[in-house]
Amino acid sequence: MDNQDLFQKVKDLKLPIGKYALFGSAPLGIRGLKDCRDIDIIVTEELWNKYKKNWEMKSMPHGSQYLCQGEIELWKDWKPGQWDIDKMISEAEIIDGLPFVKLEKVLEAKRLSKREKDLLDIESVEKFLQAQK
Repeated sequence: MDNQDLFQKVKDLKLPIGKYALFGSAPLGIRGLKDCRDIDIIVTEELWNKYKKNWEMKSMPHGSQYLCQGEIELWKDWKPGQWDIDKMISEAEIIDGLPFVKLEKVLEAKRLSKREKDLLDIESVEKFLQAQK
């Protein structure tokens, strides 16, 4: 499944704008900087409560829980770090009809994670942002 197929799956959910934003690798994927395997979506508490009844709940080793349906994951928090989820949602950039967390926040999150797979993403985002200046 390519990025556009994944983004279409999100559109098909018809989530209300202002209640969610695509995070993780999705802001890179929409800009052609990465092939996404899944879509991480941060959501408001209200949206979380609506979907937790029907979606599979999974847990991360660090304690975060997320809701999963295929390649789409809903998150009410983001680790590591302390994130104002509602603010990131309200400040999201609308691209092709979907709200995406700003690249600067994605870069910050990937730097905090310090996972090996994030190193290439960090480099890609830094180059992209530099080219935008």
